[in-house]
Amino acid sequence: MSSEVDTLQRVLLQISNVLEPLERELNSTRAVQTFAELGITLNSGQVSSLASPMQALVASSKTVLQKAGDLAQAIEDENIGQIVSISTELISQVITAIQKIDQLQTAVQSIGGIPASVSSHFAERLFNYLLVRTLDAANGINELLELLGILERQRNNAGSTDPANPEFTISTFHFNELGKWLESPVSALQSHYNWGSSSLDAANLLQRLERLLLHLKAPAFFDDTSPTPILEAVIFQLRPRTDLNPNGLSLSIRQNLSPGKIEFAADDLKVVLDLQATLPFGAELVIQPPATFTFHTSAADTISGSLNLSVSADRTQAATPYLLIGDPDGSRLEVGKFGVSFGGRIQGSGGQSAADFTVGGEIGAGKLAISFADGDGFLTDILSGVQLNSDFGMAFGYNSSDGLFFVGSSALEIQLPLHLNLGPVEVSALTFSVGIDNNKFPTAISTDIKAALGPLAAVVENIGLAIDFALVDNRSGNAGPVDIKLGFKPPNGVGLSLDVGIVKGGGYLYFDFDKEEYAGALELMFSGIVTVKAIGLITTRMPDGSEGFSLLIIISAEFGTPFQLGFGFTLNAVGGLLGLNRTMELEVIAAGVRTGSINSVMFPDNIIENAPRIISDLRQFFPPAQDVFLIGPMAKLGWGTPTLVSASLGIIVEIPPGNIAILGVLKVALPDEDAALIIIQVSFIGALEVDKQRLWFYASLYDSRVIFLTIDGDMGLLIAWGDNANFVISVGGFHPSFKPPPLPFPNPNRIAINILNESFARIRVEGYFAVTSNTVQFGAKAEVYFGLSAFNISGQVGFDALFQFSPFYFIITISASFDVKVFGVGLFGVHMRGELEGTSPWHIEGEGSISLLFWDIDVPFSHTWGEDENTTLPSIDIMPLITAEFEKLDNWTAELPTSNQLLVSLRAIESTSDLILHPVGVLRVNQRAIPLDLDLDKVGNQKPKDAKRLTVEVIDTGLAKVADTKESFATAQYKNLSDANKLSAPSYEKQNAGIELSVSNQQLKSSAAVKRVVRYEQNIIDNNFVSLLIRFVAIGAEFFNHFLGRNAASKSALSASYKAQKAPVEQKVIVKEAGYVVASTMNNSPHSQEAYFASHAQAQDFLRAQVSQSPGLQDSLHVIPSTEATPLQEAA
Repeated sequence: MSSEVDTLQRVLLQISNVLEPLERELNSTRAVQTFAELGITLNSGQVSSLASPMQALVASSKTVLQKAGDLAQAIEDENIGQIVSISTELISQVITAIQKIDQLQTAVQSIGGIPASVSSHFAERLFNYLLVRTLDAANGINELLELLGILERQRNNAGSTDPANPEFTISTFHFNELGKWLESPVSALQSHYNWGSSSLDAANLLQRLERLLLHLKAPAFFDDTSPTPILEAVIFQLRPRTDLNPNGLSLSIRQNLSPGKIEFAADDLKVVLDLQATLPFGAELVIQPPATFTFHTSAADTISGSLNLSVSADRTQAATPYLLIGDPDGSRLEVGKFGVSFGGRIQGSGGQSAADFTVGGEIGAGKLAISFADGDGFLTDILSGVQLNSDFGMAFGYNSSDGLFFVGSSALEIQLPLHLNLGPVEVSALTFSVGIDNNKFPTAISTDIKAALGPLAAVVENIGLAIDFALVDNRSGNAGPVDIKLGFKPPNGVGLSLDVGIVKGGGYLYFDFDKEEYAGALELMFSGIVTVKAIGLITTRMPDGSEGFSLLIIISAEFGTPFQLGFGFTLNAVGGLLGLNRTMELEVIAAGVRTGSINSVMFPDNIIENAPRIISDLRQFFPPAQDVFLIGPMAKLGWGTPTLVSASLGIIVEIPPGNIAILGVLKVALPDEDAALIIIQVSFIGALEVDKQRLWFYASLYDSRVIFLTIDGDMGLLIAWGDNANFVISVGGFHPSFKPPPLPFPNPNRIAINILNESFARIRVEGYFAVTSNTVQFGAKAEVYFGLSAFNISGQVGFDALFQFSPFYFIITISASFDVKVFGVGLFGVHMRGELEGTSPWHIEGEGSISLLFWDIDVPFSHTWGEDENTTLPSIDIMPLITAEFEKLDNWTAELPTSNQLLVSLRAIESTSDLILHPVGVLRVNQRAIPLDLDLDKVGNQKPKDAKRLTVEVIDTGLAKVADTKESFATAQYKNLSDANKLSAPSYEKQNAGIELSVSNQQLKSSAAVKRVVRYEQNIIDNNFVSLLIRFVAIGAEFFNHFLGRNAASKSALSASYKAQKAPVEQKVIVKEAGYVVASTMNNSPHSQEAYFASHAQAQDFLRAQVSQSPGLQDSLHVIPSTEATPLQEAA
């Protein structure tokens, strides 16, 4: 038995210390003054009437002190029996002493003349008075609690010399404030000091901080005589900054500080001040709400560095760590070290620097030990000598940039593997968790239990006891300042398995009561004929916290003997998916194709064992969404007997908006799945997204091989139309310099074959092929490595190619290397990198190098050969093409303006091939063959012969041009782009494609306005015989809208239209399409007001025109997004 005091004994001794002053404070000569210090003025006669309960309380406190002394002696003698016995008696005596305090309060309440609001809180005031007196023994504790708002000291009758009305201080503890500081320090500052408002209570903050520093023996002086209060402490000055909005604090340095570290150590305690910056005299740190830090110095100073103050206690090298809870030799919670730190980083120059501030704490070398040596006879016999230990550590803090953070988690959770077999029951694990929730500390002790009863086996996950500790004010909790609630912790999951020969299988149920989510999985096999699987997920709370209901269920039946379909094909399984108030996250599912998570949907294996993972995947793939439904049939087909090729397919339809997704897994195993030499496995997803106007497909190879050669890689296809038109197909990824457009699937990995993949030897070959609207790309690479860490040989060769078709041209970047290294140092190396262009003529240019130890020899090379042949395709006439487009009747439409509402009916007319244009309508002509108002370098891969630029003009026919129509065009199909632009320019851009026409005479337009005067009849019926009828009574608009806001007329389409037209703005955010501007390379200022364009291609046309007129502008202008341009007035 160690002589170290355990937690219970330490608490009992501290309580006895709190009660120790009672004998002195309540004696006959001191009692009157004691009551006065509690805010109760009594004369000697009234105090004499309280003699009996006071003497009983003093006697009880003496007994507590005596038992505390006995306990201390028993601990010193290491007498276990005496320690247990005396501790029990001391608990009883402490409870008796608290009861005596309550009896004294009852006696005080019986004395006349004392306000009930005072006498009813006597016990609380006395306990707080004694606790403050006890904590005064530790310098700075009460002052720190007061600074944090946990201790409130209210002075009454300040400066009074009247004996009947003396000065006194009432102390009140608000332990619930501790939870607020832990959850949100900024909110706690707002509550106590009006942090973030224009009425910052800086004087109170600085005064409390002064008292804390003085009690810690640090020199400090608070001056409230100046216009703004100032706190001087050591070499720092702290004052409020009321000239800032919002108000803040200023911490300035009163002497020059140089980089260095100052350490102070005493026993286990260590204080370190680490400054890694030079701070000049007068440097000022300004702190503004909520947590913004800036550093101000003179304009000539540049500051970069950090400042950190840490206080730590460390017993990791000592024999005894710090005991938090428990017995030193039994069950206990202990830590080897802990500490707090304050500091931040500073970076900047020119008088103002950015700064961030961090306050944090750390607990290290923690251990939770559970011993069964002190259990009852039964437990001691079966668990003799068993002690479970689990190590842990955590860090936490608050950063001005990132907010509150925890390293690990905001809850301490420790799981101990037990594997205790108690007959048919096995206790597999014990979990202890403590969390932080505002001023509450939810604690739970739970266990995992397995049981086997004949053919039935069960697993119960995390069932146990829940204990909630809450800090409360005014000792209103069931344990004084702490309110403790015990309750049953329901299990997180329950699993069952059954094996009775004919029927085998099991199920799993998952519960999350906090999220109101429930899930289950079931798998049953009937005599090997059919296996039925089901997975369900139910949520009774929507993601926004509102009440709701959503359901997802997947059911499948897998046949032991597949059904023959003919021609070698078989039906191996069928199934389906149903979702109510569920949507599908297609991009998340596409990511699951690469990771293999898609198998959680497509006929998963071992669903009972993998239930938590499968449920987690489904939760991400199909999250709750109000009024969205999913339905999806699934089937698994095979070919061959036994199955050589299998394909699991599922079609999921999302309603609304009508999106369709195809999921699947393709598997090829030759010559037999049990002894396969070739295994090819591909998971894939394809989707038609009606709402996003795109069609795409993504597939990924996984766990595939040909004999011992492993194969992996991805491919993707995207076809998008509408406003974001695009076309991309990629097998194995893209050119390294190509920036792909936003894809709904992951960027495809290279198609790769690993010929050898060991730690001492690797041979890998990879490649890719891609086609976009601008480019054709492909490439390959081979890598070789042999050796160990001391000596290795490595090499690689690869190329990346980019093609155009008219005139035919390509550029291939080639690289190769060979290296020999000894202990990581290059012994010998050969490197080559170059570019090959062709084919008329061929040209190669690059550089080769040879390395030998510390010497390098570089040799550049450049060579051209072959004939300069014309590979350009014949020119094309484009006028017939555009003429044919404008002659198509389908390209002409007559439309009503969107801002007009016709309140008349049009008569029916006979069908005709002619267009009927309404007098206020718009005639629209549009085509998608060739962009208008753009200089054409080519059409497809052929140069235009008869026109360079197409423009549509209106001849005087009574119609006038209203606007241009826009369509998406692939720029690279009409413009000659450099290789860099092919890789970086937008694949599709909006270009002019037609015009809108309307009547040429001026049209009158006005905003929607409605004014109506409503009168009605008012009939007042007071009885069955007489009624008063008042005609034409006017009603105000407010009452009119209120009374008729829900009737049929107000809900009609016409009313809704008028209401929308009167709205000042649309109730949504509209993102404008990106534009481009021709700007100066010096400061990105626009070249002129006419230099703004809707498309990149139009901006390039304007740039070429300006350079052709003024060749000196060649290197002075460039095309940039309009959002990056400097406004003309700023540039000026």
